[in-house]
Amino acid sequence: MSTTGQNAPASTRLGASRAVSLIARREISTRVRARSFLITNALLLVVIIGGLIVASIFTGGDDKPEKIGVVGTNTALSQSITAAGQVTGTKVEIVPLADAAQARTQVDAGDVSVAVAPGQAGGAAFTAVTKDGLSGTSETVVRTAIAQLAQQQALARNNIDPAAFAAAQQAGNRLDVTETTPAKADEGQRLAIAYVGVILLLFAIMTGGGMVSAGVVEEKTSRVVELLLATIRPLHLLWGKILGIGAITFGQLVVLGGAGLITASVTGLLTVPGAAVSMLAAVVVWFLLGFLFFATLYAATGAMVSRQEELGSTAAPLTILSLGVLYAGIFGINALDSTFIKVLSWIPPFSASLMPMRIAAGETDTVQVIGTVVIMVVACLAAVWAASRIYQRSILQTGSKVRWADALKGSAGSAPAPEKVGVTQG
Repeated sequence: MSTTGQNAPASTRLGASRAVSLIARREISTRVRARSFLITNALLLVVIIGGLIVASIFTGGDDKPEKIGVVGTNTALSQSITAAGQVTGTKVEIVPLADAAQARTQVDAGDVSVAVAPGQAGGAAFTAVTKDGLSGTSETVVRTAIAQLAQQQALARNNIDPAAFAAAQQAGNRLDVTETTPAKADEGQRLAIAYVGVILLLFAIMTGGGMVSAGVVEEKTSRVVELLLATIRPLHLLWGKILGIGAITFGQLVVLGGAGLITASVTGLLTVPGAAVSMLAAVVVWFLLGFLFFATLYAATGAMVSRQEELGSTAAPLTILSLGVLYAGIFGINALDSTFIKVLSWIPPFSASLMPMRIAAGETDTVQVIGTVVIMVVACLAAVWAASRIYQRSILQTGSKVRWADALKGSAGSAPAPEKVGVTQG
């Protein structure tokens, strides 16, 4: 016959650090080896890397130079086309062509967008060879180049110094631009990194938090928790589970985020390493705080139920709150300077998604960053206190699920679960 006592025998007690470490290692080794975990992360890597490569194909065209062919050795025309590209802000690559036949071949093959050849005697000065009409960027560059070349030749015929004429013309055409809201350097790339960080945070909350709560329910249903509590305090079991699954989730962030950053840098979508490093640091800090806040509360939900079927309804408030954090980041990105978003970014856990974006957009200062971090840390401590209280009072209770109000008040229908459980045989 077995009886339950208040304390485990001294010989079976485990120290706090050793107990937490053992539980954490158990969680890591068990879950990382699962086939579903490996397959899911492999698919995520393929989606992230493949998606960035596809995005670079469709968005990276702006950085490719406009290839314009020049028939013959007309150096003046080539220089004029290059200068016209600089004036219009277009990257231009001159492709020398031997004759008109080669020009037609290169245009038909798509190797050059347009080929410019000398015109026929008595006709136009130049002839443009295109596949389906001269339009867009190539038309602007070619027409500007020909106009500039014609102007230079006209000035030379009238013994006017082209350089002096250009200087006088530039002085008369000078335009000063005043910006009311100057664009912030690298803001787009910083916001992209912060936005991805918010998506990864929600992914971590939904998957990591779900693993924590489901694991607690599984141990409670199978009565494994009673054996574990024979030598481990409830809080040690709780923290070992949170730290183990937290380490797995953080590892996913590093692998998935690192793969994304490397792919974006290689494909040219991310061109500022400094922006990546600084924003990645901010994303990591808020990721850890956001995950700690939700993971502890998800562990409490697992202790409050006795069946997996009851977990969804009990965790519903946390699911709604986590979706609110995600939506705050998604919709707040377009109004980061609004009063509502500024106020909301001070309120945990919404600060976990909004502050990285406000930092990326340059809408914060040192005081705001430190202040919101401190408030979020306090919120995490409050969540840890509440989750620990609920976990210790509910982990050994079976039957009907415990309501949030009853769990927090400590009136779950019976006395609180003892800190340690000993098993003696008589």
